[in-house]
Amino acid sequence: MAPARDTSPDSHFDQATLFEFSKVVNASLELTFVLGHALLTIMGKLRSGRGMAVLAAEPNEYRVELVKGFPPAMVGETVRIPRLPSRLSRIDGRGAPRQPWLSFFRDRGVAFVLPLIADGKPVGVLGFGPRLGAGVVGAREEEYLGAFANLAAAAVAKAYALRTLQQVNRRLDRKVQEMNTLFDLGKEFGVMLDPEKLVRLLVFSFLGQVGVQRYMVVLRRGSDMVIAASRIDGTPPQSELLAELSRQKTAVRVEDLVVRHGPDPRPVLAANGIAAVVPMALQGQNRGMILLGERISREPYGPADLEFLTSLANLAIISLENARLFVDAIEKQKLEDELKIAREIQKGLLPAVLPAIPGIEMAATNISSKQVGGDYYDVLRVDDRRWVIAIGDVSGKGTPAALLMANLQATIRALVPLRLGLAELTRRVNDLMCQNTGGTKFVTFFWAVIDVGEMTLSYVNAGHNHPYLLRTGGELERLDKGGMILGVIPSMMPYEQGVTPLRAGDVLVLFTDGVSEAMDSQGVDYGEDRLERVIRANLDRSPAALLEAISEDVRRHAGGASQSDDITLMALRVAPA
Repeated sequence: MAPARDTSPDSHFDQATLFEFSKVVNASLELTFVLGHALLTIMGKLRSGRGMAVLAAEPNEYRVELVKGFPPAMVGETVRIPRLPSRLSRIDGRGAPRQPWLSFFRDRGVAFVLPLIADGKPVGVLGFGPRLGAGVVGAREEEYLGAFANLAAAAVAKAYALRTLQQVNRRLDRKVQEMNTLFDLGKEFGVMLDPEKLVRLLVFSFLGQVGVQRYMVVLRRGSDMVIAASRIDGTPPQSELLAELSRQKTAVRVEDLVVRHGPDPRPVLAANGIAAVVPMALQGQNRGMILLGERISREPYGPADLEFLTSLANLAIISLENARLFVDAIEKQKLEDELKIAREIQKGLLPAVLPAIPGIEMAATNISSKQVGGDYYDVLRVDDRRWVIAIGDVSGKGTPAALLMANLQATIRALVPLRLGLAELTRRVNDLMCQNTGGTKFVTFFWAVIDVGEMTLSYVNAGHNHPYLLRTGGELERLDKGGMILGVIPSMMPYEQGVTPLRAGDVLVLFTDGVSEAMDSQGVDYGEDRLERVIRANLDRSPAALLEAISEDVRRHAGGASQSDDITLMALRVAPA
């Protein structure tokens, strides 16, 4: 026999009220409305003037979501609840549960807690103040409130899930917008090669996207951090503080900065209204920073803001580095073009064709390094029987050395027609160079006069590598008489002139230190001993063949290693009798 149906007025009222409550809370998916209606309804049934809704945020972590009658400041407070009670619990009287978490509610004036459980999962808990008037909650009333809680839990879970989904969607929408913004900015950054314009674009980007009034953009220049753009009220941070900040690897709010060593930058940053530090990283190295003030909206920087700013900063630093590399490449190419022109001019200053000297066979070569050098050689006719040969090496590299070499050539060609002795001519050359260079540049120099009538060689060696004069019988003479190098100090002692006879078959080899100091990949010099061996092994060959043999041996020794100095050689052979 079926049980009798409860048809009492109270039972009918309870069922109708529950049905109406279910219709209302399930008709809306707005969490605040569902919570508010549930609180007010149960507060009325419980005859309590205060209520709060505390919802699950993380496992065992709950957050105050809405209050009625309690101070609004409670919203946002959190409490850890390991396990919810299974039914309505009174916590302000004898026999109340003794779980530690209940002190959170007790301290705030909560007298009853009602769990919200949907599909066996905790949704939250409702807390209520003391009942108005006397009376306890009876079994029938407790069952009635539990039914309300079950209906409310299902509606809250549904609304909470929808709100979570909406929040996720909003975050996704924001991410999509940020990605589109970064994509558009990336296209703009990519077409700019002017660092100043790139910095301005970066400033406009975070001004528009974040909304700040104070900022500072700092870029690394060598070992220093340099302010590239700034709008702050106070004195900007000094280099020491900027160096300390450059250690920061991730974007961070100033209040969260951790200073382990060095000066504390936080007071200075706070004095300038700076609220966030965003590093500009490239290949794991901090190449700059963006320091940002508070937002105009006064909203604090959240993780999503810092993440977006990091992406923007890294995008900008890549473009800035590309712009720097492009400028460097342009400057390098310009320098290479200038050096190429200088090398061509320098080559043009050397004799294109050596003049013919009666009874003398002669050859010369100049192998340029990648840089413009100061090597010099020349052959000048004095009269029908006398000829001047010269070789020199200007200190340093590049255009200054090449210009000094051209000056030396012009000086030699201007003084030779005076027909003075070599010692006196050398003194004049030295004094003129000291006047022109102020003693900051010098030249090692060797020159000689070949007298084909008397078959003699008169020479002065001004600090140059001693030329080799090999006789037909194998004897070796090094031409070392002379004096100090040119261009250091004005002449105080006369240069010494050497004179030696020239005999049939004698071979003279002049060279610059680009030959003897040519290095292999291990940094080992070619050396003069090896040069002498090659000369002796090729004495019976023509001067041109001898120079080719020396050049080839130098190349073999270098093994493809790049050389920093020109290689200049000159060889003369006295015709056999």
